Amino acid sequence: MFTLNKLLPLIFVFVMLEGCSKNDQDQQSAQSASTPQAQSASGTYVANVSKVSDVAKSEGNKVASFSWVDEGGKKISFSDFSKDNVVLINFWATWCGPCKRELPDLIALSNEYRDKNIKIIGISVDRDGDVVRLVHDFASQANLTYPIVIDNGELESAFGGIRGIPTSFFVNKKGEIVRKMIGMQSKETFQQALAAITD
Repeated sequence: MFTLNKLLPLIFVFVMLEGCSKNDQDQQSAQSASTPQAQSASGTYVANVSKVSDVAKSEGNKVASFSWVDEGGKKISFSDFSKDNVVLINFWATWCGPCKRELPDLIALSNEYRDKNIKIIGISVDRDGDVVRLVHDFASQANLTYPIVIDNGELESAFGGIRGIPTSFFVNKKGEIVRKMIGMQSKETFQQALAAITD
């Protein structure tokens, strides 16, 4: 017979593996909607954080086409960003505990792979009145140096729907999604998955 002391570790492991659910997001959105936020300068871009601007679902196992705008107003497409590169796309949110716990590993990998043909991009699924400022402030505190694009719901849908976060997609140099991982991962797991498609 299971006792509470035996169940708690199992519950903890399940939460760590699965990540955060959509219900967590809805609850966070309702709470932040009642909290006033400072307005961002442009409403679409602050530092390395930008709102998604265009999304088009791709066929087969090709990655969805999307773009964002940088600080100078220049549109950056994912196809340009990923050209001749392997890319790790990580869906996450500021309110998701497992997402936050894997961020230091993603930062370390981003730094380690800076001079290689491997890139990391974060897709925030946060919802808020001034979501750019919210995510930027969090990204600054967490020292996120890789690009962060804020989804408006369309990108998530173009990736087939995200049932829990963090969710990571691994894209090869041909722009094909070759692997998907749901739940918090270790640095070693990320490295192994990237190494498998880099060679």
